[in-house]
Amino acid sequence: MPDEREDPYFADDGGSSGGTFERQPPQDLAAEQSVLGGMMLSKDAIADVVEVLSPNDFYRPAHQAIYDCVLDLYGRGEPADAITVSAELERRQELLKVGGAPYLHTLIATVPTAANAGYYAEIVSEKAILRRLVEAGTRIVQLGYHGSEGAAVEEVVDRAQSAIYDVTERRASEDYHVLEELLQPTMDEIDAIASRGGESQGIPTGFADLDALTNGLHPGQMIIIAARPGVGKALSLDTPLPTPDGWTTMGEVAVGDYLIGADGKPTKVVGATEVMHDRRCYEVEFSDGTIITADAQHQWLTDTRASRKSAQAAAVGYNRTRNQRTFAEVRATEEIAATLRCNTADRRLNHSVNAAQALDLQERDLPIAPYVLGVWLGDGTSMAAAFTSADPEIAMYVEAEGYRAPLVHDRYYRIQFPEPELVAERTCVVCGATFVPETSQVRTCGRSCGGKARLISEPVPQPTCPDCGKPTCGLRQCQACRNQRGTVQALLRTMGVLGNKHIPAEYLRGSESQRRAVLAGLLDTGGTVAPSGSVQFSVTSERLARDAYELVVGLGYRCTSTTKKVRGRTEASSTAFTLTFTTQDDVFRLNRKKLVHKERNARTPRMVGTRFITDVRPVASVPVRCVEVDSPDHLYLASRSMIPTHNSTLGLDIARSVSVKHGLGSVIFSLEMGRTEIVMRMLSAEARIRLGDMRGGRMTDDDWTRLARRMSEISEAPLYVDDSPNLTMMEIRAKARRLKQRHDIQLIVLDYMQLMTSGKRVESRQQEVSEFSRNLKLLAKELEVPLIAISQLNRGPEQRTDKRPQLSDLRESGSLEQDADMVILIHRPDAFERDDPRMGEADLILAKHRAGPTATITVAHQLHYSRFVDMAQE
Repeated sequence: MPDEREDPYFADDGGSSGGTFERQPPQDLAAEQSVLGGMMLSKDAIADVVEVLSPNDFYRPAHQAIYDCVLDLYGRGEPADAITVSAELERRQELLKVGGAPYLHTLIATVPTAANAGYYAEIVSEKAILRRLVEAGTRIVQLGYHGSEGAAVEEVVDRAQSAIYDVTERRASEDYHVLEELLQPTMDEIDAIASRGGESQGIPTGFADLDALTNGLHPGQMIIIAARPGVGKALSLDTPLPTPDGWTTMGEVAVGDYLIGADGKPTKVVGATEVMHDRRCYEVEFSDGTIITADAQHQWLTDTRASRKSAQAAAVGYNRTRNQRTFAEVRATEEIAATLRCNTADRRLNHSVNAAQALDLQERDLPIAPYVLGVWLGDGTSMAAAFTSADPEIAMYVEAEGYRAPLVHDRYYRIQFPEPELVAERTCVVCGATFVPETSQVRTCGRSCGGKARLISEPVPQPTCPDCGKPTCGLRQCQACRNQRGTVQALLRTMGVLGNKHIPAEYLRGSESQRRAVLAGLLDTGGTVAPSGSVQFSVTSERLARDAYELVVGLGYRCTSTTKKVRGRTEASSTAFTLTFTTQDDVFRLNRKKLVHKERNARTPRMVGTRFITDVRPVASVPVRCVEVDSPDHLYLASRSMIPTHNSTLGLDIARSVSVKHGLGSVIFSLEMGRTEIVMRMLSAEARIRLGDMRGGRMTDDDWTRLARRMSEISEAPLYVDDSPNLTMMEIRAKARRLKQRHDIQLIVLDYMQLMTSGKRVESRQQEVSEFSRNLKLLAKELEVPLIAISQLNRGPEQRTDKRPQLSDLRESGSLEQDADMVILIHRPDAFERDDPRMGEADLILAKHRAGPTATITVAHQLHYSRFVDMAQE
């Protein structure tokens, strides 16, 4: 046996805790410094390191404090650099302990490259494991000398094994087991189940029949809960919807058509409901005068006064806050109606909707240059290719587009194609003299030679039109082609705008640069700048005003339209239509107008690109319909103003059961609903208060009493909600691990799969969702908790007669079905037929159950309370 005094890893007392090491513990200060410096240089480095290290992996306490501070800032969404970390450490009164602000800059200066932070972290992790191994060895030696006193040898060995396993902070055991070792634990579990009378051993779902079938939710399981998006989020059938080629309506759009998303890009319609009747409907009026009829459950992405103030504070760094705390949320029409105005003395408007991005469409081959057409539409002669202007600069811009703009008389310019190229000089085939022919087929210099030409040369072929190939009389174009496009005026006539000024659809759906050119031409000739800095365009043609309005909103601007009686030549021209919009962009080419616009804009700062909802009033029910698009944010544009509009309850019920009823920790990562919406739904379900009454401020005294009675119990529930936007898989994994370590959560709910993003370029959305599915399954196994992932079904059920969903209806990836341990499909018969005899019931279809049989469980839905409950037992 080795002499204790010679053992370098423990003191003479046999390795007691009071001893000291005779060797320096394993460490690499340079790697620790490089890790911290790289994290303060790059946010990507933080993402790489957070998966590898914990604060205790650092040898120096100062490095532990700095790492914990960086993680805290990163978790709050704030930047983590030398300045912010220094400020946070100073707030914690730890700055001097770590060496002051200069040491933070020293850390950054010592980093070879932030790209290798993950590799440096591996070095630090290896040293930390070695240190824990040394500590574990010391504890095992102590157990060997003193642990056997009064304790069974098996217990000592078990504690020693546990110390070794704790080195890597994992609960894993050997990968292989002999069957004999597995029999007894299995028999113990069977006996435990029988002793409980068959009650669920896993995490209870709150549904008795489902728990009886599945024995609860078990650690490491991934459970998919899928359903069609909520039915009833619909718009009236006559609502105009912009498309990449023009317009359609909610009543006409079909699956496979393309609409325009809020990002301005075309988005495919992947599903559409049947026409729905007898819905509660509202007229939603916006500050620009737009009115859209929608049902009570139609959803809008709106900012409130709170989120606008939060964004402003973040933009200016108010109170050293650089990150936005409150964001826009998806809200139903009836919720907006209940909170239309703020609870302030002036009762100011609360909800606003941001304008869409400029339409992002392909460039088109247009017959006339967009700027030239805009000039003619703005102040051109209706029946001729000419325009009137006091600014020769405009004529210069027209000529820069490849046209001629000769001044005919005072301020009157014609628009013409460039002069055709002259026919080159030729040699007479008879006498050899050179001459310039008048037409393309002439080969002789005059009549005398022309009569002799047939005797000494082959016959001349009939000239053809270069456009259509048909015979012509010797001109470059045949008369038909010349009448159609031989002159600018002919092109205007062919386009249908001569005598009927309007912007053709191909120009309204051209590329952004083409549409901006049309707008610049309109404004250079017919636009003005108001004293407030707003841009105005007035015209007496209602159709041209309507097209110009579409052009403006299609560029992402909020536009208003007003009318005024004027003295016109006819009744049709006696009304002036004035369009007004505000922007900081250069929308003029004419320098004098551009300078005035810039000067007046600088004097009068305003909120641009936002429409306020001014009224939500109930109206008689009208037929409505809903579509679903494949854009990531589920937004599409509606109405002539192109307003963005938007296209999960069971998962919340299970989380309520786990945390409120059974006191087990759970977390909801919500990518769809905000935390306020989730809590409001939970309060509605627990206190049995109608969600509409809660949102609309119509709660009775009894409602308040029930709410107060449940508040204390709900407030003690260990339920955590994270509604951070655009959560990535890495962030979900890091947050879930932290919650598991700190609060021992027993359930994770993700709402919902289709809103997750990786932030990386992938070959297809299916591949991306497959990667999410695998990572979620691995996360459930790693943390040893059940994970519920809410998903959407495709439109398959609506195409079938019975409307019942099937496993194959899972959207975007078959790997969801493959990786899941359980798949629960929700079917509500009365969602399709209001008078269905099973009204109020919902089927939980257990379509896949890896550990047992499949079945269909009937529950009751109480959507007015935002919950599902067990059916009453007879």
